[in-house]
Amino acid sequence: MAFEGGFARRLMLAAPHRTAVLAGYGLAALSRTLVTTAIIFGVALAAGMNVYGNGVDLFGLIGLALLVNFAATMWAAGIAMRFRSIQAGPFMQIPTFLALFLAPVYVPLDLLRGWIHAVATVNPITAVLDGARDLLAGQAADLALAFGAAAGLGALFVLWALRGLRRAEAAS
Repeated sequence: MAFEGGFARRLMLAAPHRTAVLAGYGLAALSRTLVTTAIIFGVALAAGMNVYGNGVDLFGLIGLALLVNFAATMWAAGIAMRFRSIQAGPFMQIPTFLALFLAPVYVPLDLLRGWIHAVATVNPITAVLDGARDLLAGQAADLALAFGAAAGLGALFVLWALRGLRRAEAAS
């Protein structure tokens, strides 16, 4: 709606450093994530969720979640800057859902069989989920792969968002 109503075009004209637009998207996503995470974690604890990780593990879990949120925000910002229409919403959501559906979200990787196991093995979200589970369980064994996958996705999607920003600047 921001692009269709003209607000985003005025914002692009008013911002001398246009990368601040992406930073604004990132800060908005960060605030939404922190509020949502606090509510869901509070409800889960009230409902009796067992947390075996210590404070350092929980800090690592929050850091991993923020990295993934940053990557998803930059993915969505790149789409928004390219299409500049509210109609692009499904293009932001569908690849994200597919990445989750092709990862061992509900069952461990060892229980998956056939083609879904092969796809889940190379899916970077699998490493992130395994790392998050390990942190929550207090068994932080190999977190380098989880944080590396999340940071790699973030770096890739920052480039994606910056190129989308350049396309939006050219269209303004």
